[in-house]
Amino acid sequence: GHDEHEHDEHEHEDEHEDEHEDEHDEHEDEHEGEGEALPVVDLDQTRIDIEAGLAAPFDGFENLNFRLGINDYEHAENEAGEVGTVFTNKAWEARAELTHRPAGGWSGALGVQLGDRQFSVVGEEAFTPPVDTSSLGLFWVGERSVGGLGLETGVRFDRVEHDPANDRSRSFSGGSASLGLIAPLGEGWQAALLADYSSRAPVGEELFSDSPHPGTGLYEIGDPGLVHEKARNLAATFTGGGGGWSLRGTLYYTDFVDFIYQATTDEERDGFDVRRYSQADATFPGFEVEGRVTVAEWPAGTLRLGAFFDRVSPKLDISGNDNLPLIPPDRLGVSLDFTGERLRANVDFVRASGQEDVADFEIPTDAYNDLRARIAWRLLRGDMTADLYLAGRNLTDEEQRLHTSVVKDLAPQPGRTIETGLRMRF
Repeated sequence: GHDEHEHDEHEHEDEHEDEHEDEHDEHEDEHEGEGEALPVVDLDQTRIDIEAGLAAPFDGFENLNFRLGINDYEHAENEAGEVGTVFTNKAWEARAELTHRPAGGWSGALGVQLGDRQFSVVGEEAFTPPVDTSSLGLFWVGERSVGGLGLETGVRFDRVEHDPANDRSRSFSGGSASLGLIAPLGEGWQAALLADYSSRAPVGEELFSDSPHPGTGLYEIGDPGLVHEKARNLAATFTGGGGGWSLRGTLYYTDFVDFIYQATTDEERDGFDVRRYSQADATFPGFEVEGRVTVAEWPAGTLRLGAFFDRVSPKLDISGNDNLPLIPPDRLGVSLDFTGERLRANVDFVRASGQEDVADFEIPTDAYNDLRARIAWRLLRGDMTADLYLAGRNLTDEEQRLHTSVVKDLAPQPGRTIETGLRMRF
């Protein structure tokens, strides 16, 4: 994958976290008003995270870090007082990582990752059989300097096994490798070139689905014959900064072999549109650029102006219509941020273009504007922080349909939304 848009100031990142956390709530709100009676969800989740570390555990090694995550999730959808569908996901994942001292000029870390996931859907929305998935990963990452240049590399081996309740088991073994070169260009500029190869095993839903999924309004059909998805990627990144400004641009090109996607069809089953998990070769060229500049600095705080633009233009290597479904449109955004000792405020505007390059049986999506604003006052500082905030989304109350959403034709994004709250960290 490619680096997401980053900002230099952690405070600025905090200002937007509430908006990201609310995306799940927005998705749930999409379905309001579609029917007279809405289903009620009874949700029960228990999650345990354990982290431990040991300094100088063995000769030649600096640190040993261990992480264990255990998740027990269940939610039942009740309609008209009756339990319709029960989703259960019991999973654990463990990761151990050893950081070694420089060897042959290379500093790095090696590790192992283990996991198990038991996923089941029982009831009307049982679109996939119960599947027990186990995984094993072995990896090493390292870096060194050569003649003023920075080298970064990594290798990984993965083993995944899917064991469905009513189908034959499937197992996959694959690997990945990457090599990056970082070169300082002088006067605050730096260039980085990354080449990598990766493979991804299909997940259980892609292999074994064969049922309507009312949550998406689709009848999803998997393909037990899917093979590893393989990708070769080349990315070039240029960054610069100094004197109150920063600029970052990335060009990338990814060549997929046996890319897994959900193909749109003109079929219908049980009143639902059919989508089939399929594979084909594909290319993903794209670029993204962002910049920030300090507009003014006062004793009370700093005012910054930012902008970004991103585009991806993937194509399938097939005859006929080679457009992929659910591809995001071009986006252009500008932001104005004020960061003070206690007061923080931001205004963000994003213009999402219309998406006309659609797959067969897919509906184009209109362009839309998204205006958001947030102001926060820090009540407590130190190890424990508390912010009182007021935030607004879609302030122009436009109809916004996300082309990346399978329910966008039925459920647009929420209209103008205003919220206030208290956010604490400790």
